[in-house]
Amino acid sequence: MAAAAEPIWWYEHDFFVGIRQGLQVRLLYTERSPYQKIEVYEHALLGRILVLDDILQTTQADEFVYHEMLAQVPLLGQREAPVSVLIIGGGDGGVLREVLRHAWVQRVVMVEIDERVVRVAAEYLGINGNYDDPRVELRFEDGSAYVRSAAARAQPFDAVIIDATDPILGPGEALFSRQFFADVRACLAPAGVMVRHLGNPAYQREIFRTGVRWVHEVFGSVQVYRAAIPTYLGGDMAFVLSTNDGHSCQEPRLALRGRYYNHAVHRAAFVLPTWWQEVMEEAQA
Repeated sequence: MAAAAEPIWWYEHDFFVGIRQGLQVRLLYTERSPYQKIEVYEHALLGRILVLDDILQTTQADEFVYHEMLAQVPLLGQREAPVSVLIIGGGDGGVLREVLRHAWVQRVVMVEIDERVVRVAAEYLGINGNYDDPRVELRFEDGSAYVRSAAARAQPFDAVIIDATDPILGPGEALFSRQFFADVRACLAPAGVMVRHLGNPAYQREIFRTGVRWVHEVFGSVQVYRAAIPTYLGGDMAFVLSTNDGHSCQEPRLALRGRYYNHAVHRAAFVLPTWWQEVMEEAQA
């Protein structure tokens, strides 16, 4: 559905903290899938913007920051090259693009509940990896159910990347619970790595604290890193990762120069503010 040609003011969902981000945009497309409202807007500076249930998901201008940091830190922080990767969510395809940069990745399973997000994002944003790559198996189903399945556990993954929406409303809620993290661990190889974002700790402190606590309880160790992503609430995002055998991912195994990511950024991303460390310590107490 096309919108009027004139720009309109559109406000992002306020995350229940009384803060809204205003963007002057033009609506390009809107529909309601069986799972959520899908919209694509266009901004003069940010390019095209994907919005799900009134919450900004990604923009063409800075998507590479989020996708490179979510994918490359766990993949290059592993002691050995991850051969098999599970992506849960990731409907815009940016994480898939980053994973497929590596020839040593031989198998990628991407599980996205909403096929329409994949199709709309591919048509309007064009930031996705190659869904026709022979290494890729694209499945349209519930990621939380998939990690409980015998099929997922029969061939454990070297890396699980959870690219979910915020766990507030909609499909992303099912991908944020202690049991979900336990199911993810059951799908990991002995030295496998798991990663997901935990929002902005300044405005989503309870999500941050709870995520750290659950990962610590399930995996026994927690590693948190950060990235500056301008269009997300507060411009600062936390990521949590853990490994099945407890090894650290803070030192990159290989050098890679992305648009945002490089080996120095990889190392520096694990340097956290004191108050982040204090919240983490409380969560693990």
